[in-house]
Amino acid sequence: MALDLGDVDEYLRARARLAPSTLATYRSDLVAFVEFLRSADLDALDAASLKRYFATLRRDGLSQRTLLRKASVVRGFVSHVSRSQGAPAAPRIKVGKAPSGLPKPVPERVVSRLLDGLGDQAEASPDPYVLRDLAMLELLYGSGLRVSELCGLARADVDLKRGFVRVLGKGAKERFVPISGPAAHALQSYLARGLGGTGRLFLNRRAKPMTPRDVRRALQRRAPFAISPHQLRHSFATDLLTHGADLRSVQELLGHSSVATTQIYTKVSLELLKDVHKQTHPHGTEG
Repeated sequence: MALDLGDVDEYLRARARLAPSTLATYRSDLVAFVEFLRSADLDALDAASLKRYFATLRRDGLSQRTLLRKASVVRGFVSHVSRSQGAPAAPRIKVGKAPSGLPKPVPERVVSRLLDGLGDQAEASPDPYVLRDLAMLELLYGSGLRVSELCGLARADVDLKRGFVRVLGKGAKERFVPISGPAAHALQSYLARGLGGTGRLFLNRRAKPMTPRDVRRALQRRAPFAISPHQLRHSFATDLLTHGADLRSVQELLGHSSVATTQIYTKVSLELLKDVHKQTHPHGTEG
């Protein structure tokens, strides 16, 4: 079964009643999928090509939830095309089970070691893109941004004088998030080197706007082990609650429409406190 971008357009037209944001996500997922098949010189879809595609996404650091979403979109697409072309049933798409409901933040000490080490490297390295990566990671952790929000930032969205960044979140919802001291310092240094674009704030080495994949790869290069950008957002929320922030404030900072979404971090922070108690209290391991 051959696939091309015309099939993507036809499939999306059949789902025109979906929300525009959902259609945009579907299109992005499916264009990437079809272009992968082209770049891999795969004229037809089979189980091996599906396995290869999702293995590539996994190596790029996508979360299990994102893989499951993309698999669902691709599954619906190939099933639709197979029916419309009168082709045999599409191969099964397997990407594993859904993850547990609790986020997996990176321990605070590990994040500090990562950012401190990258800061030292930025001071010593002639490569200006070390400074770019430091500014991006400081914003992800210090302001709790989604990676898509980070990539969408324009130079005009950053107000270093007031210490805020303007973020356009899900559903085009605008919010203003404080910039941490280390993030502000890294951004000042980054902009002073003339690296920031006049449009998008963060650019890759080809002077193109950074994509979520670019950010994931940058983090993979800098981190001591596999860490995703979204884990830094989890760490931001968990560390705030662990250090006494109230739930409503964290909700506003994260841009959650419902406090119920934010409440899951309360359980995570309590689990971390239990671990600290168990490891440090004289009777922590008893009964």
